[in-house]
Amino acid sequence: MPRNAARCLVLGAGGFIGQTLCLALAEAGIAATGFGRAPIPPRSLGWIDWRSGDIEQLDDPGALVAGHTHLFDLIGAGLPNSSNDNPAQIVADGMPPRIRLLDACRRQRVRRIVFASSGGTVYGQAGAAPIPETAPTDPISAYGIGKLTAEKYLALYWHLYGLDYRILRIANAYGPHQHPLREQGLVASVLHRLMNDAPIPIWGDGAAVRDYIHIDDVIAAMLTTAFSDDPALRLCNVGSGTGRSVLSVIEDAGRLLGRSPRLEHRPGRSADVATNILDSGRLRARTGWSPTVAWLDGLRGTASWLEATRESLPTLTV
Repeated sequence: MPRNAARCLVLGAGGFIGQTLCLALAEAGIAATGFGRAPIPPRSLGWIDWRSGDIEQLDDPGALVAGHTHLFDLIGAGLPNSSNDNPAQIVADGMPPRIRLLDACRRQRVRRIVFASSGGTVYGQAGAAPIPETAPTDPISAYGIGKLTAEKYLALYWHLYGLDYRILRIANAYGPHQHPLREQGLVASVLHRLMNDAPIPIWGDGAAVRDYIHIDDVIAAMLTTAFSDDPALRLCNVGSGTGRSVLSVIEDAGRLLGRSPRLEHRPGRSADVATNILDSGRLRARTGWSPTVAWLDGLRGTASWLEATRESLPTLTV
């Protein structure tokens, strides 16, 4: 199907990845509908066909899905660390709505679902680094189990009904539109705290290594896989392949802004793995995709966006 003949439904369109994806779809001339909890779309998406609602309370998902060729499922499932406080909630609250949504997609003949999974949590304490898609999946958080369960249901619906899908196990995405005051997204949080001369919390010793990838590269991977008929792309890692410790991210951000970080050490968390770096070789080999945004350029661009939107953000209490 030509891209300009597609009509995309973006679930979680008001979030970090969702906003950036909708902007990219518009730039590519692809029709899109945004779905989110807010009654109106974010200012960046003032032009979009917006549907307001909560997927967990949606009475008729078929009405939402009807008329769309592609569905991007970017809806979160809580936060990795807090998910372990109530492990049953992830599956009890998150799975029934997703299964109803899959049923609606097969009835409405949606061509393909693109699911934003979590490369940072589904593998757990992986022995290899970087981690390929063939590595064992042993999550140590209920959040990761929830993402992995959703993956399995997508594979089941392909097996039973031929409902096609793409699963992208995304590393730690960062960049413009990432809210710095939510408990997810180290880069935006660190930059915002430095700009406000606020202490930066460190869980454990700060040596945990993560794979940080710019949102523009994530969106490029999403669009590439969404509109490719290559079955090998049904499961792909999306990462930079480079690991950075929490402390090194803070140091780079401090140098960029000319600020001295004030660290606030806290006990380590049960859901944190020591090292998580993704091998995106499958995506590279099958599509030619590769990350294009250099780390310091991405950090600088994120800082510029935060500075430009600073007045619209709540003041940090120190």
